[in-house]
Amino acid sequence: MSNSKSRMSMKRILQQVSACICAMILVLSACKKDSQAPTVNYNVKVSYPASYTSTVAVGVKVTLKNSVTNTTSVATTNAEGVATFNGILPGNYQVIASKDLTAEEALSLTGYSTAVYLNASALNHVIQIDAAPLDLVLNGSKVGGLVFKEVYYACSRTPGGTNYLIDQFYEIYNNSTEVVYADSLCIADVHGSPGNSASSKPTGFQSDVNNVYVRNIWMVPGNGKSHPIEPGKSIIIAQTAINHKTDPAGNPNSVDLGTGIADFEVYVNAAASKDVDNPDVPNMIQIYAPNAGFYWQTYVFGASMIIFKHADPASLPLFTEPGTTSSTQLAQVPNANVIDAVEFLASATVGDKKRIPVSLDAGFGYAGGTYTGESMVRKSKATGTNGRLIYQDTNNTTDDFKVVATPTPKK
Repeated sequence: MSNSKSRMSMKRILQQVSACICAMILVLSACKKDSQAPTVNYNVKVSYPASYTSTVAVGVKVTLKNSVTNTTSVATTNAEGVATFNGILPGNYQVIASKDLTAEEALSLTGYSTAVYLNASALNHVIQIDAAPLDLVLNGSKVGGLVFKEVYYACSRTPGGTNYLIDQFYEIYNNSTEVVYADSLCIADVHGSPGNSASSKPTGFQSDVNNVYVRNIWMVPGNGKSHPIEPGKSIIIAQTAINHKTDPAGNPNSVDLGTGIADFEVYVNAAASKDVDNPDVPNMIQIYAPNAGFYWQTYVFGASMIIFKHADPASLPLFTEPGTTSSTQLAQVPNANVIDAVEFLASATVGDKKRIPVSLDAGFGYAGGTYTGESMVRKSKATGTNGRLIYQDTNNTTDDFKVVATPTPKK
């Protein structure tokens, strides 16, 4: 009898233990389920410009990049021009759409047999639960011509760290199959905060989508055919055309921009100037440079640059920035005159500080910091005849450029 009671008692204990374990599993499962962040399904509809024969944009690559985690998701638009993303975490995103049209595709859509790069973007776009779909309209420009190949704006620091070394340079590459002459080509740095301070505001010109407002303009000298750039070749415009590696005030980890490397230099010849003139390297022509005191230096936190041509750049209209008390005047460059534009800001989360119209550059890039020696280099896309490199040019700095640890002029 006692053995029977003992067995029954043990059975009850085992049942209770089993019930407790099941309850614990259910609780842990519920906690795990509750701890998972909710996700959303999100649609992006992409259209061609209204002037195209069809506005439904099929086969467009759409990328969502989380501004905090830097994780990316990619989808392609369907027959209705809609790209669908499943399981996206709510948050702040950079949304970028891009498509290359061949000459044949462009002919049926535009009536012109010229290859076109198309893109559109929404920066600092917030995706929430039950958020409405995003509509994007593509813009673009024809393939080829001059492009920024390398943009070195972050600079390097002297070994002692007490002085900054102004070793900036800009490499411009002939991405076409024909000779392009650099004569009268203008380079300019775009006005506006790069977003390096929490208190900085977007430029007051941001609502003007048809023009770019620049701080300084410098022009390549020549009589029209003095400076040919062969297909697959480039020119370098240096802030100071010296070997910054061996200069006594330089940095052995910097870059050689001396004779034979730099094709032009920006020399500020003014009473307050601390600039150095290399007599073996032609000087750029100063068109408009009210901000060049000691020397010309673009934003080290993030430079936005354009190259353009204009019949009379010195006659470009000047404007003060709306919404500010600043008396500084900025030159207005029409989008139609811009040959190439690149946008670099201080970090991934400051897309609202974008200074260049989206139709010229849909995205932006950023270095790891200032005076790091890092440089921004355009990605190569293909190899043409005679080994000529063809560089990617989708009018989107986010996609077109990568960060390299050290500058690589003409390499």
